[in-house]
Amino acid sequence: MKLVSAALVALGLTTVPALAQDFPTKPVILIVPYSGGGSTDLIGRQLAHELSLIWGQPVVVENRTGAGSMLGTAFLAQAAPDGYTLLVNTPAMATAPAVQHDLPFDPKTDITSIGMVATSPYLAVSGAAVKATTFKDFIAEAKERPMFFATAGVGTSSHFTEVLLSQQAGIDVDIVHFSSGGDAQVNLMGGHADVYISNTASVMPYVNNGQVKALVMLGSERFELLPEIEASAESGVAGIDVNSWVGLFGPGGMDQALVDKINTDMHAALATESFRKVLADNYVVAGTDTAAEFTTQVQDETALWQKLAQERSIVAE
Repeated sequence: MKLVSAALVALGLTTVPALAQDFPTKPVILIVPYSGGGSTDLIGRQLAHELSLIWGQPVVVENRTGAGSMLGTAFLAQAAPDGYTLLVNTPAMATAPAVQHDLPFDPKTDITSIGMVATSPYLAVSGAAVKATTFKDFIAEAKERPMFFATAGVGTSSHFTEVLLSQQAGIDVDIVHFSSGGDAQVNLMGGHADVYISNTASVMPYVNNGQVKALVMLGSERFELLPEIEASAESGVAGIDVNSWVGLFGPGGMDQALVDKINTDMHAALATESFRKVLADNYVVAGTDTAAEFTTQVQDETALWQKLAQERSIVAE
């Protein structure tokens, strides 16, 4: 019996990687939990296209929107852990668990982090009412008059980064919540807010056409794709070491060999000239993380936002 058991164990150890190596043998669904046309949708569709070429199987994009991307994420959590249902999402994967305590899934056990697709620093942009042209001058201006920061909603990455920025810069600001990032942008341009923080892909088109001003990149150093924009640390505001990103996720319980294969294939897709052009056009760079590194990052960010939410009593409406 011991010999039979040992043989079965050995068979199992060799079968799992073989199954991962053969993946996929049928179409794969890639969930985008946002509406079509946005930066996450664009990056997700390019990823689906490149992976379909690598895998020789269709990768079908499904937009499942609602609840700040959590409806699509809940759908993923219920899928079989065989790699045939995947999802691309943003730091909402870290912010939502910090403020939504009734999620229909456990982020720690029901979701597998596979890899970072794209990343960039968060960019703070200002409206016409802000007179400052440097971040240092902005801090001084914010200490002299009421300053209104627009968010894409309670507990979103724009909300958390704005709270973190004001905390580290030592300024008091009024937070104004809007229904979405697009709504926040419109109100910023309409003069109903002074500052909005978001990913580069979302705000740079408005910077380029002169509707808003690039104020500062959050972080310790300048961003390689936009080196003309100063980093917050240059004005002595440290402790803001978070980036925006688009990541690839699967259901919980996926075999590690399968996770590693999808991560490897994802990086092969990111290395193509066509994908790198899409990323550069959206002011983001390709991710380089292993699955383990990306898992740690998501966990660390979740812990950071949970701590901030508790300190500031931030709870989703």
